[in-house]
Amino acid sequence: MKKILAMMLALVMALSLAACGGPAGNSPATEKPGAETSASVNEGGLPYEGHTLYVANWQGYNSDQAYCEKAFEDATGAQVEHVYFNSYDELMTTLLTGGNKTIDAVVLSNNYTQWFHDDGLISDLDASKLPNYEKIADVYKDQAPYAVDDAGSLFAVPWCSGTSSIAYNPDYVDFEIEHWSDLLDPRLKGHVMVLNGDGDSWVIGCLLAGEDSNDIENADIEKVRASLNELKGQLLGFWSTNDEQIMPWMAGDFWAGEIWSGPYSQLLHDSSTNIKLVHPEEGTVGFIDYWAIVEGTDEQDLAYEWLDWIMSAEQQTSMATGISEAYPGEYMTYTPVNAEVIEALTPEQKIDLQLDPMPTTIKLLPYIADPAVKDQWVDLYQEFVS
Repeated sequence: MKKILAMMLALVMALSLAACGGPAGNSPATEKPGAETSASVNEGGLPYEGHTLYVANWQGYNSDQAYCEKAFEDATGAQVEHVYFNSYDELMTTLLTGGNKTIDAVVLSNNYTQWFHDDGLISDLDASKLPNYEKIADVYKDQAPYAVDDAGSLFAVPWCSGTSSIAYNPDYVDFEIEHWSDLLDPRLKGHVMVLNGDGDSWVIGCLLAGEDSNDIENADIEKVRASLNELKGQLLGFWSTNDEQIMPWMAGDFWAGEIWSGPYSQLLHDSSTNIKLVHPEEGTVGFIDYWAIVEGTDEQDLAYEWLDWIMSAEQQTSMATGISEAYPGEYMTYTPVNAEVIEALTPEQKIDLQLDPMPTTIKLLPYIADPAVKDQWVDLYQEFVS
């Protein structure tokens, strides 16, 4: 519990650092993926020609964008194939039923990393094979229980962090939304959306019920159940992808609810719609997303290259700014963890990343150590989304 509280305080400090970042126009140095590779280059070719790396992630979540996927392919010679999932329970089931033979690396939120590690689905990592890990901001390194086990073994590397807060459309909502409880207003019935994710559901349910998700094992689950049932009656539906947020918003069906920073940034810059961001004083959902290598992969060296690339200043800059000179396009943005990139954020980029205004209180997706308690909360989540 003390480790988790310390991590929350550190995350607030890191986001504050980002909000006070370096002057506009200071771009961090970039490097090509594989520049610090441990693999030997094939004579006359790229190091991984003929190899295919299978990575699992949410669709549209950064790693399948050209500045990430194609840049890695062009530098290494490997082909990257994405395997998409709609929930971490689905991903866990896939790996437990043979998917570990076809998937090499996975994205996991901080409340799932240790579960996957404890079940033997992701492997311990050798930090010496990940030169860019040293470039990650200290606040994100070696965090237990999310990335390091009790024995001190590293098993996941941070990739991005951020918040999922409340957004609403003033064109349809004629009152000011300030708290999660405002989503229960009858005027919003049938026009509220939230993520289909257990950790987010638990945090939002606790915020609505006045319970502390940072101490979720001692929270009153029945009070949270009642609050989530009330919220469920307000919902248009659940979203799992960027498009599932943007499309109903643009159609005028999604008026208020939880939103990721990427879709928020895109909607913020779309003159045909309106959006306002709120960080409720009682708390904002916070997350750290990690990459890990699947236990038993036969492309371990290539998977290490992928994890190292995902933390590089080049990839993190494109992820944070949505700008890539080598691979131009329209991209969503996400909060980086590379220290150089954090320092270089401009004031405008902080707004896009939900760092201006700053959240007052961050509630990280909770990790539940007790298996019996975890099962109770998983059952509650499944009841909520069913």
